[in-house]
Amino acid sequence: MIDSDYKAWDECPSIDNCELIHCFLELVDSMVRDIQHLKAETIRARYELSQKYDPEHEWITTVDILSDLPHYDSLAYQEYVMAYYDGGDPMSFKDYIDSMVNLSKGIDDKKY
Repeated sequence: MIDSDYKAWDECPSIDNCELIHCFLELVDSMVRDIQHLKAETIRARYELSQKYDPEHEWITTVDILSDLPHYDSLAYQEYVMAYYDGGDPMSFKDYIDSMVNLSKGIDDKKY
């Protein structure tokens, strides 16, 4: 926990020229890329299991493979996307979504 007397944030009146805030944004961006990779791994595993247990696709669908993957949208995350991506959510970028849908169909572009 940050000590209540800690004043580093007071030294950062503007996000554009504050090294501390920039470093936090880089850290969060790295964590988002890790989450994207982990979601891709989950989809790969679900696809493989669906092939093993339902090769005819009778009861496991693409929607099932993609379902229940959490997405967090906290105030801190919203601030990150505003500052780093001008409001665009990297978890919702078309390239990422298309890759995840393709993975759920067994098509792996190896991007994530």
